[in-house]
Amino acid sequence: MNEMDLQRLVQSAGLSQKLSREAIQRAMNSEAQQTSILQELHRLAQNADELRRALASVSAARSGNPNIQHVENIPGRRIPFDLLVDIPIGANVTSTQQGTILISQEGPFVACARYATFLSTFELQRRDPVTGQLAAFQGRSFGRYRPVHSAWDINDGQPHSQQIQIVGAPGTGAPHVLSPGNGSPFRTMEPDFRVLFENAGSSFPRQNIEVPSAFWTTNVSDPFPLPALDVFERGEVLTFKVLPLHPNNPPFGNLSGYGAPNPIFPFLDSQWDTIEGINDQNDPAATTDPINRLANGILTIGFSGYRIVMPAGPGPY
Repeated sequence: MNEMDLQRLVQSAGLSQKLSREAIQRAMNSEAQQTSILQELHRLAQNADELRRALASVSAARSGNPNIQHVENIPGRRIPFDLLVDIPIGANVTSTQQGTILISQEGPFVACARYATFLSTFELQRRDPVTGQLAAFQGRSFGRYRPVHSAWDINDGQPHSQQIQIVGAPGTGAPHVLSPGNGSPFRTMEPDFRVLFENAGSSFPRQNIEVPSAFWTTNVSDPFPLPALDVFERGEVLTFKVLPLHPNNPPFGNLSGYGAPNPIFPFLDSQWDTIEGINDQNDPAATTDPINRLANGILTIGFSGYRIVMPAGPGPY
C-alpha cells in the first residue's frame, strides 16, 4: 500500500468517526436510527482494522534496510521495452565476440525474459578459374533468422542416400550428386554459443558464468522467462560476451581426390554443403576451389521487459 492509499484510508476513518459521533449525539431512539448508528460503528471498526494492518505493513517495511526500494514503488510510467544488441559473428570466427548496452538516464529497465536469435547473411563468391571474373550470390539462408543452438536439430545425423539431380539450363549438364560425402551435419547457419553476461553497476554482482545458448531460449526461439524481475539501474553497462563453439556452417567430411578428369575434385570446402550451394562442376582448369563461402551472420541477444520513465531529478534508480 502506498502513501496515497494510506491517506485515503485515514480520511475515510475520520469521516466515519465524525458521522458516528453526530448519530450518537442526536440520540434518536427509533429502530431505524439505531440500525444506522450500528452500521456506522461497524464501518468504523472495519476501517480501523485496515488502518492497523496498513500501519503494521509500513512499520515492517521501514524496520528493514531503508535504502531498499521495491520495483512497484518506483515512480514513473511503465513502457514495454526490448533491450537488444547486435553482435556480428563472421565466417570461421571462434573467438569471443561482445556487445554492450548502456541504460540511459530516463529511468531503470526491468527485464522479464531473455532471448536470442541469429540472422544469416550467408553469401557465395565464385571466381572463374580461367578468366578470374568474380560473381557473388546470396546463400539460401540469407536474410533468414536461425536458431541459436543445435539442440532442436532433429535432422542431425540423418543418413543420406545417394541421389543424382540433373542440372537444368543454363547449367553445364554436370549432375548434382547428393551423398554422405557432401551432407552438412548441422542445420543451415545454426550456431552454438556460450554466453557470459556481465553487469557493471552498483547492484549485487552476477554469477559471471558462461551459459549455453540453448538456455537463452526455449524450444526454437521462444523467450526464456526469468525467475524474478531483473532491475538495471540508470547508467549501468550491460555486456554480452559470446563464444562461438564452432564456425558457422563448418565443413564436414574429408573426401577429396576421386574426381576425373580433375584428380583433386571435389574440393573439401565445396563437397559438403548441398544446402547452401555447391559448385559440382568437374572443371579440369580449376586447381583450387572456385567458390569462396562467406558464412557471416548477426547474433541478436538481449532482454524483454519494460522501462520506468521517471520524472526529472535525483532518485534511487
